[in-house]
Amino acid sequence: MSGVCHSSLVAHHSWLGTHNSLLIPKRVAYPNGMNGVSALAPSPPSPPPLARDFYTRKLAEGGAVLAPMAGFSDAPFRRLCRRFGSAWAVTEMVSAKALTVGDERGLEISAPYEGERDLVIQVFGGEPEVVAAGGRLLYERFSPAALDLNMGCPVKKVTGRSCGAKLMNDPGRAAAIIGQLARAVPVPVSAKLRLGYDRVNALEVALALQEAGAALITIHGRTAAQKYTGEADWEAVAEIAARLAIPVVGSGDVTTQEQFRRYRAWGLGVMVGRGALGRPWVFRELRGEPAPPLPEIKDLILEHARSMRAWYGTDHAVIKMRGHLARYAQAFPEPEALRKALMQVSTLGALERVLACALPGA
Repeated sequence: MSGVCHSSLVAHHSWLGTHNSLLIPKRVAYPNGMNGVSALAPSPPSPPPLARDFYTRKLAEGGAVLAPMAGFSDAPFRRLCRRFGSAWAVTEMVSAKALTVGDERGLEISAPYEGERDLVIQVFGGEPEVVAAGGRLLYERFSPAALDLNMGCPVKKVTGRSCGAKLMNDPGRAAAIIGQLARAVPVPVSAKLRLGYDRVNALEVALALQEAGAALITIHGRTAAQKYTGEADWEAVAEIAARLAIPVVGSGDVTTQEQFRRYRAWGLGVMVGRGALGRPWVFRELRGEPAPPLPEIKDLILEHARSMRAWYGTDHAVIKMRGHLARYAQAFPEPEALRKALMQVSTLGALERVLACALPGA
């Protein structure tokens, strides 16, 4: 799927039923005319025990995790997934280099909604000093629970900069990035990998990251060369997890409770990416609870759209939401006809009318 770059035991997470208002991100001031590296502050003090144990504590609560997905894992969607029980949610990936030269678009991507707990911000970059500087800026701005390094994105515009999945070809540099990032912030750091770039070498990479200070590793069960073709190899992920002392979360193709229980029984945490698109209640289903009825799904879509408009401040947010809308349509009778209609909406009012026709009387 274009545009999606996304061993511990994972018991029950309660439904989050409150509706938080959304916090529009504010502009940031860059200290000392910061241009990337020279202004990096000294290493922060050691984190308190609760901060150090964030990943193990959250995994022990039992929910699956929302994956970082470019163009999808924004604040309104994270909010819905947390309400349905995701253990935590990871932001879209943020360019560390852009942050350190004053480009604030990454702040909008990573900004939490008001009251967001357990926020994990994902960064990408290929230079240890730059990633550490960008990570420190994000920590000082938003105080996330943890920071995650993207080492799995297979998109050429990312790998062409020796970032994302391309880091799988250079375990030493990847470890240096994790080490400097871990020293720059007083919260856990983690990394999301693939099995390799064009060959399987995730164990070698994961061991290097563990030695450098990673608190958790997530592994998508495909190589970058595979992108999203074929099936994710969860057995390979489990074999790697057995060799590590830190928690491992697997990722790839999880859509059913049976899969969730199987991988949990293998000692893995479970991350859900594409399976949550148009189906944020999947985190509830993975625990054996039913999907919402269609009238509730209709209301949920409208809530999502209103949250998008509030977050982005314009009706254009409904257009931005079309990727979600196409997937929400799958829950309805005659999904293809509804999908085509939803791809034409550009305002909240138009969305309301289309859904009213799709589910009259609801």
